[in-house]
Amino acid sequence: MNRLTRYFIVLVTNLTVLFVFRQTSVDCPRDKWKDPVVCPSINHQSEESTRSTNTPSPEARLTQDHTLITAAAGQQDPVVFLITTTYQRQTQKADLVSLCHTLKHVPSLVWIVVENSASQSPVIQAVLGRCNISAIHLTVQTPEHVRITRKNSPKVTGVAHRNAGLKWVREYCSRQDCWGVVFFGDDDDRYDLKLFDEIRRTERVSVFMVGLTGGLLMEGPYCKDGKVAGWHRVWTPERPIPVDMQGFAINVRRLLEHSGIWFEGGGAYTDMGYIEASRFIYQFVTNTSLLECRTRMNEVLVWRTRTVQSPLWNEKYEKSDTSIQL
Repeated sequence: MNRLTRYFIVLVTNLTVLFVFRQTSVDCPRDKWKDPVVCPSINHQSEESTRSTNTPSPEARLTQDHTLITAAAGQQDPVVFLITTTYQRQTQKADLVSLCHTLKHVPSLVWIVVENSASQSPVIQAVLGRCNISAIHLTVQTPEHVRITRKNSPKVTGVAHRNAGLKWVREYCSRQDCWGVVFFGDDDDRYDLKLFDEIRRTERVSVFMVGLTGGLLMEGPYCKDGKVAGWHRVWTPERPIPVDMQGFAINVRRLLEHSGIWFEGGGAYTDMGYIEASRFIYQFVTNTSLLECRTRMNEVLVWRTRTVQSPLWNEKYEKSDTSIQL
C-alpha cells in the first residue's frame, strides 16, 4: 500500500467520524444528551443506576442474610434487632445517614425503621437503599387526635410505632427461629460499637447507663458483678425500673414467650417516664434482681445527643430549592 492510498484511507475515516459527530450533535444537542426523550439512542444508564440495579434492596438483603438470624447453626453472634422510630424534620436524613454509617460496622444486625407517615417517604427509602445492611422500612401514621402540638407536653409519642416494630420481629422470628435481642434506638442519638457486643448475650432483660438524659449527665443502673446495685435518676424516681428508652434490651425469645406484652398508652401515647418501665419492662421482670447489667465498669455507651434544628432566618430573603433532597 503506497503513501497516497494510506492518506486517502485516513481522510475518509476522519470525514466519517466528523459526519457521525455532527449528526449526533444535531439529533442530540449537547445540553439534551441526558434527556432520554430527545436522545433515545443514547445509553442513559448511569453508573449510579447500574450500581442500584446490582445492589439488592434492604428487604432482599434480609432474605439473603436470614441464615445469620436463625439459631440453627448456633455459631453466629446473636442478632441485634434495632427498632428506630423517625419523623420528618430538617435533620431527618442527616441523622439517618449518620446512624447508618455507625450500623455498617455492627455485624449481625437488622435495622427496623418505623416512619411516622401513612406511606414510605423517598428520603428514607434512598437512605436504606444505600446503607447496604439488612433493613426493614415500616410506616405508622400518628392519629390526628393524639398528635402533640405544644412543647413540654406530659405525653410522649411513639408507642404505636414501637409496637409496629415489635410486631414485625415477633412475626418474622416465629417463622425463622431467631436468636438475638431487641433494642430501641433513636436516629439522632450516638452509640459506641461496644454497646452492641454488650447487649447481644442478654438472656432476659438487660439495662445500662444512658448519657445526657433525664436532666442528668447520665441515667440508669449502677452495676456490680453483672447485677443492678442501685439507680441514678431524678425524673419520676418512683418508677420501679427507671431507665431510658435507649437503656435496655430484651431477648427475642422472651418476646415470643410473652406475645401479649406491648407498649401501652392508648395506642399512640402514654405518660412520660413510664413507657419503658411500668408499662413494658416490668411485665417481663417484676423483680429487679433478675435484671442483667450490661455496662462494664459503669461505662456509658449510648448518648441522647438530639440533633439541634438549625434556625432558618434567612429563608425569608432567599428561598432554597425544595426540589433538592435535604
